[in-house]
Amino acid sequence: MQLLEKAVLLENDADAFGFRWENTSQIMAQIESECEEIREHLDLSSTQTINRRALQEEIGDLFHAVLSLCVYCEFDPQQTMQSALDKFERRLLSVKRIAHEQGINTLKGYAFDELMKFWNQAKREVG
Repeated sequence: MQLLEKAVLLENDADAFGFRWENTSQIMAQIESECEEIREHLDLSSTQTINRRALQEEIGDLFHAVLSLCVYCEFDPQQTMQSALDKFERRLLSVKRIAHEQGINTLKGYAFDELMKFWNQAKREVG
């Protein structure tokens, strides 16, 4: 069984047992809570070594919360992720094309703001 299939089965099992979300606001609050926990782990990196295992666990919790939202909204997680990856691939290919048209072979070393200019142009061009 694939991982996303197992996750959907677990979500449906929890729902059938009565352990369920009442509304999307609850799920969004959980997503925000997981993001805050991740942020706390990352903020520690300036003062101490990141606990990678704990950080990975929190990122996993975020994945699960987002998957819960997907299932709650009755979207197929596999299809949803595929659509997101397809969109990212289109935009990345566009970023590469834009850079190459400007004689740029790599964006390594460019500041984040400069990278976002390429990204936003790609978004305008390919959606």
